[in-house]
Amino acid sequence: MYFFLKLNRTAKCCMHMRICYSNGFYILGECSRPFSSVSCMIKYFSQTFVPIRGAAHIKLGTPVLRCEIISNKELL
Repeated sequence: MYFFLKLNRTAKCCMHMRICYSNGFYILGECSRPFSSVSCMIKYFSQTFVPIRGAAHIKLGTPVLRCEIISNKELL
């Protein structure tokens, strides 16, 4: 099973990373260690750099809920 994490690097630039669920664990991209839940993964990578080959080092920031995105689009 796969999920995707969208990372907004700037207002016009984003990156999508795959989250793979296998054998009871979640793995971000190809290089992360396994996590028991996505929330544990997000918490860990908010304190540690995300392993992205060939890209600048980034940490996860504040999550944006889908309903917040939709509300902001309605304001435009």
